[in-house]
Amino acid sequence: MSSPTTSPRHAPLSYTAFVILTAALIGMNPLAIDIMLPGFDLMTDHFGLQHPNRVQQVITAYLLGFGIGQLFVGVFVDRFGRKLIILWGIALYGVTGLACVAATSFELLLQARFVQGLASAAPRFASTAMVRDCYDGRVMALAITFFMAVPLMAPLIGQILILLAPWV
Repeated sequence: MSSPTTSPRHAPLSYTAFVILTAALIGMNPLAIDIMLPGFDLMTDHFGLQHPNRVQQVITAYLLGFGIGQLFVGVFVDRFGRKLIILWGIALYGVTGLACVAATSFELLLQARFVQGLASAAPRFASTAMVRDCYDGRVMALAITFFMAVPLMAPLIGQILILLAPWV
């Protein structure tokens, strides 16, 4: 295993950059889930949902996609490599994020969130594999520390976004 003082197996990234990148990739999931929480009331009104609790399906759709995506990502990571799968996953994640913004119906929003969950499985799975390839548990511990902080900050970020860019 490589340590912070030896040449990294993930060159040209430094140890610090590798940890930050890994933490960001792992933090995408709690960010995508918790950033939407302040907008639930606005989404309920915008889509005219009869039952306010139905809006919680955006979380369920995302988590279903994420769970199903993990079943298949490993095969693609082994076949095409970690970097390519991470890049494709991030690109699809971004495109589906835009699809969520442009959704004209609640059903389209749910479909976009499901695909976004599928896409988010790629960076999460591949980044964990990269850490296991390059380091021992210290890097994962640092990344998980960041992962645990994201759910605390994501609703605040979501609320700031709502204040800066109103729903409608």
